[in-house]
Amino acid sequence: MGKWINRILVPSSGQDASAHIAPEDMARLVDAAVDDTERERLFQHINRCRRCYDILKHSIEGNPFAGTKRSDASVWWKRRTVYALAASILLIFIISGQLVYRHWTRDTGIVSATLDLDQQLIDILLEDSALQIGQSPRLSRLLSALRQRGVPVDRIQLAVLSKPYYQKKDIFAPPEYLHIRIEDNIAYLEVKEGK
Repeated sequence: MGKWINRILVPSSGQDASAHIAPEDMARLVDAAVDDTERERLFQHINRCRRCYDILKHSIEGNPFAGTKRSDASVWWKRRTVYALAASILLIFIISGQLVYRHWTRDTGIVSATLDLDQQLIDILLEDSALQIGQSPRLSRLLSALRQRGVPVDRIQLAVLSKPYYQKKDIFAPPEYLHIRIEDNIAYLEVKEGK
């Protein structure tokens, strides 16, 4: 930095200027903490004043960081925009984390099960040819049969069969299964043959 200052600033051999640069201004110039207009004004004075030139030269030679701007604004983690961005990202993670947690832990209220069609369930299905089973003893028996088989159901208001059930009389017929889907206290029943 000292060689650079010698090339730029060469004080005139004339008389020293009457008003010298204040020590605070000289320190700010060495630390590169002055704006362009003030820097130009100070360099014009240093070009005319041998004493201020020598002080600047001595200050620069003793300071390895002279001329480098070391303000807090140049440090990236001290900028407000970085803090705002970090806060925004944190807020996004907090909100989205809550939404994901609620999505994965919510109770959908839908129960699905597949049961072997045994004689008790066959008797309930064959009792009536109606496709809907409303509030009746038949619905109560269906509810208790489902609970006995481990289907987690509290109550059923209505049971709907996909098609009427007719028992097969064939000995070699494949086994049958009852597919149950319970949603909003309505049980949807469908009998399918197994393989």
